[in-house]
Amino acid sequence: MPIIYREAAPEDAAALLTHIRTVGGETDNLSFDKDSFNISTEREAKFIRRFSESGRDLMLVALDGDVVVGNAVLEHERIPRYAHRATLSVTVLREYWGRGIGTRLIEMLIDSAKSIDTSVISLEVRADNGRAIALYERCGFTKIGRYERFFKIRGEYHDALIMQLCL
Repeated sequence: MPIIYREAAPEDAAALLTHIRTVGGETDNLSFDKDSFNISTEREAKFIRRFSESGRDLMLVALDGDVVVGNAVLEHERIPRYAHRATLSVTVLREYWGRGIGTRLIEMLIDSAKSIDTSVISLEVRADNGRAIALYERCGFTKIGRYERFFKIRGEYHDALIMQLCL
């Protein structure tokens, strides 16, 4: 069955929460773990609805049947002088790594950003996450800095790289 890519809908809330909790338990490379999202399906649906109603922000899902196997978000700054900027995040279930899902989701977000005159997309990535860094570089992102002690995981600090794509 082919992977389906589309904008997230409030009806995806339960499947998205399952996805987030699963990926959060599969790696320490994310800003959250499997227990970070103890929210209701209704609250997640409201969060998704905010994206679809914003006119600028975008949340995407990659579906294998009815299972969310990938999720990506483009969220714009709200302060007027920063409104040309957006942040990007992407997650893919470990079982689906290496299949181009993250690349496709990022390409879709970049295309959307271009269509609404976004000029800078940025992200933070754990500095020792070579796989993700390589993905972002293939998509055109460049390293612009290092944020020391960005993550604190089980009492241990980890740096993050700050990356951006100027459109």
